Amino acid sequence: MNDTVKRSWFSRLSFIQARNCVIVAFIVGMLLSVIQIAVDYSRETDAVEKFANEVLEASKFAAADATFHLDSPAAQEVVRGVLQYYPVVHASISNEEGLELASLGKGVPEGVADDARYQLFGENKTFVSQLQLETGELLGTLELVVDPVLAAQGFMDRSVLVIASGFVRNFLLSFILIFVFHHTITKRLVAISNRLAAVDIKNPHEHRIPEGSFKKTGELRDLVHTINRMLGIIASDIEERELREQALLMNETELAYQANHDILTGLVNRRGFERHLRSALESSQMDHAEHVLCYLDLDQFKVINDTCGHIAGDELLRQVSAVLAGGIRRHDVLARLGGDEFGILMEHCDLEHASEIANSLCSLVESYRFEWEEQRFSVGVSIGVVAINCRENDTIDLLKKADVACYAAKAAGRHCTRLYEEGAAEFSRLHGEMRWVSKINQALEEDRFTLFAQPIVPVKHEAGVGLHYEVLLRMVDPVEGLIPPGAFLPAAEEYDLIAKLDSWVIENVLVYLHENPDHLDQVWLCSINLSGQSLTQTGFLESIIERLDRYHIPPKKICFEITETAAISNLAVATKFIDGLRDKGCKFALDDFGTGLSSFAYLKNLKVDYLKIDGVFVRDMVNDPIDYAMVKSINEIGHVTGMQTIAEFVEDEDIRAKLTEIGVDYAQGYGISVPVDIAELAESHQKLVDSRNQAKAPSSASIHLLDSYKKS
Repeated sequence: MNDTVKRSWFSRLSFIQARNCVIVAFIVGMLLSVIQIAVDYSRETDAVEKFANEVLEASKFAAADATFHLDSPAAQEVVRGVLQYYPVVHASISNEEGLELASLGKGVPEGVADDARYQLFGENKTFVSQLQLETGELLGTLELVVDPVLAAQGFMDRSVLVIASGFVRNFLLSFILIFVFHHTITKRLVAISNRLAAVDIKNPHEHRIPEGSFKKTGELRDLVHTINRMLGIIASDIEERELREQALLMNETELAYQANHDILTGLVNRRGFERHLRSALESSQMDHAEHVLCYLDLDQFKVINDTCGHIAGDELLRQVSAVLAGGIRRHDVLARLGGDEFGILMEHCDLEHASEIANSLCSLVESYRFEWEEQRFSVGVSIGVVAINCRENDTIDLLKKADVACYAAKAAGRHCTRLYEEGAAEFSRLHGEMRWVSKINQALEEDRFTLFAQPIVPVKHEAGVGLHYEVLLRMVDPVEGLIPPGAFLPAAEEYDLIAKLDSWVIENVLVYLHENPDHLDQVWLCSINLSGQSLTQTGFLESIIERLDRYHIPPKKICFEITETAAISNLAVATKFIDGLRDKGCKFALDDFGTGLSSFAYLKNLKVDYLKIDGVFVRDMVNDPIDYAMVKSINEIGHVTGMQTIAEFVEDEDIRAKLTEIGVDYAQGYGISVPVDIAELAESHQKLVDSRNQAKAPSSASIHLLDSYKKS
């Protein structure tokens, strides 16, 4: 028997549903009973007062007559008559001078004084009526005392009846609901569970649950229908899997082909290509045979992929594969190594002939035009060529050398070939840069970057309005420790990794501000550097806006710094980018101003808030009148265009004094503060403020660290 059938009554769905309904009905019933009792209580209270007034009115004439004649026996008779009313426990008649003519009372029935109704209705209530002549002359008073409990004797009985009837009603309702839910829900669900337990999923013809016992509409029939559909899908999936397994067993050859070939292009994949490369290397070592390896990287592929989408990118790769295959010898091995990178192994081929083939491939690809949705695109290819000889003993080294030669072709202007030369200065430099590429990628994967910050302070000594700093990046190396950005940023810019670093910095800065609200409250302006590559990256602007919204960071507290060269080189894109984020509320600073292209001519076209004067002028402005004039000129132009100026590389008090003389707004440099971990910034900033308030010169520790830090 199925486990569902063995469930106790208290754990069954019917009981649970009935219990929930009864609880709700009980709460609602009790609320209604309380309301009914409250209304009844109010009615009873009003009835006591009405009763007393009616008794006073009925006895008023006789009491007035007895008072007028000062007839005490008559007054006694009136009082006795009033006491005939059950709730009245005392009555008295007095003349206008307060003299009692009659006063009688009666005891409360035994047990009534302890009645719980006294807690509801309170103590006896006294009612008084003025006895007057028709002329209005006062004769005396008629006073009676009413016990409200006696007047409302039926109230508690009615209340008990209301509550008791509610309990009985809910008790009966629970049994009725359990019975109904058991027959309409539990029995059906038990039947479904038992049927599912007996299903043989491997038999596609015996898996359905009969739907005839359920209504044509309703949740249970929908559930049965859904289960039947699910069972059908499972059975069908099992059949398909069994067919695939049978097909795979019949094709081991096919499996080997798939393992060594690229699905998209049909070419040999990286794994298969390395097998061919090892074989060629062994042949070269044993037979001194000549072979050549070519490493190819498509140019403009990313543009087409981003512009037209991945489907277009896939089609481009298929078509370029056909073009390349048509330009090599029949027995050469063409492989797709990943993304838009290809490899060619030319076996038994000398270097001169291989170079001719590589150059012809460049021409073939350059003349090819890719058409997509009425658009035509031109592409190119950069090729690195390396000879395979008996001195080589590692396929990985061969691929690295070919990759370095390919990068040399890209650096030479793309759409060309480069032959790898052992020991050449160019290739040694590229080897070093590519090691940094590997380090950067590995550090990104392992999240081994950290945020530093350098304060930006007002040149004058008055206190600032909060934390103002530039975010700087450091790589954390397990062996070397903290690596300054000057070591790895050139390689990141050269090999298109700088946009990834920009994205990492933005994400982690905003996360830090979001997770440290106390720090965020102190921030007046947080400056983040952006590269020219990031400005032109599709979707980068939208990703920044989305992150600002996601982490609830006030845009007015974020300033993006872009170099003058990057802005002017991509003026239209930079203008759109700046306008998009300034509309959001962000600030912008133009970095390294003064050494770029036609600086002053382009300045008025860029809507930025801050102008950062290049440190190359600031550093020697105390001793070099030309540098002094340049700083002064840039500061004046910045102020005329409505910008505030920031001087970089402020290394001592003499420089700051000159900046004060000129009227520069802010200063940044090791003479102000060395970069610190962003988590330590608030404490460092406070020490800096205290030091400036005491008009102290920069600490000797700051000056000492000038040689050990490099600015981002």
